[in-house]
Amino acid sequence: MRIREATVADRAAIVRIARASFDRVYAFFAVRGMRHAWPFLVAEDGTSINQGFLEGILFRGTPPIGYVYFVAVDPRARGMGSGRALVQESLRLFRSRGADRVFAAVSKDNDPSMHLFESLGFERVARRVLWRWYRWRGLSVQMRMLLAPHEVLLARTFTDLPPASPQEVSRAS
Repeated sequence: MRIREATVADRAAIVRIARASFDRVYAFFAVRGMRHAWPFLVAEDGTSINQGFLEGILFRGTPPIGYVYFVAVDPRARGMGSGRALVQESLRLFRSRGADRVFAAVSKDNDPSMHLFESLGFERVARRVLWRWYRWRGLSVQMRMLLAPHEVLLARTFTDLPPASPQEVSRAS
């Protein structure tokens, strides 16, 4: 399996996977969000067939805040590690840009996604932590996350890695 940045050529496969993975509203926003996503990653098998995608957002500031916006895996490829590989690569990319925390929102009833994120060190947090950790900037970020009432907010703090050096952050920008 290979994880790479998405390109325009991946659009049809992303639309197909989004429609197979989400209800109509989520699929619409997943496809619509492609224009502004970073990181925007796809997982492909050895034959260059897209198995899944991840859309993220890096909220700039000090420190930057990472947000995994959408992760979707083709139903035929679930359970093969594509989702895990996509999230792990996004964590690496967020960290390379200086983020010390990454958030994700998952529907309360999406047990496979909850398990995936929790197995990668994400913990359930109250939405008010954005205010507690970031004050006014946190409220601004929360509004741009577009959290639905049925979603659980998860956070992953990078305590296992040293912070990115200023040189690494500037090279990654």
